[in-house]
Amino acid sequence: MDSISLANIAKLGMNFERQRVELASLRLSHANIAYSNAADAIDAANKLANFSILVNQTNQESGSVQPEIKAIHNPSHPNANKQGYIYLINTDPVHEMATLVSALRSYEANIKAYDTNSEMNKAALSIGGK
Repeated sequence: MDSISLANIAKLGMNFERQRVELASLRLSHANIAYSNAADAIDAANKLANFSILVNQTNQESGSVQPEIKAIHNPSHPNANKQGYIYLINTDPVHEMATLVSALRSYEANIKAYDTNSEMNKAALSIGGK
């Protein structure tokens, strides 16, 4: 394997892990947003699902993803509807935090691989110069 392909592999890995971090961060940012009606919550969840499909580059159609919405009775919430319900996107913060940690560690490993490859190339060039 030549050094160019090793560098490209590390760059692809860093790009993928960056996208995983962005997706998990986006999901976490929407975890506690309360909507006054289910339609708005479903619309927001569909946007998250579509972004997830783009990041993962799957062949799923956007209509095939069914978002999970949870209705909570909380009449004192400012976004509660007339019946006292708010609607949240069903996000597991623990899972998203685990994804963040995993993606960050993988990103760091890809950086280390890229740096190691660069150091090996510099060492090889210095051997020829002596």
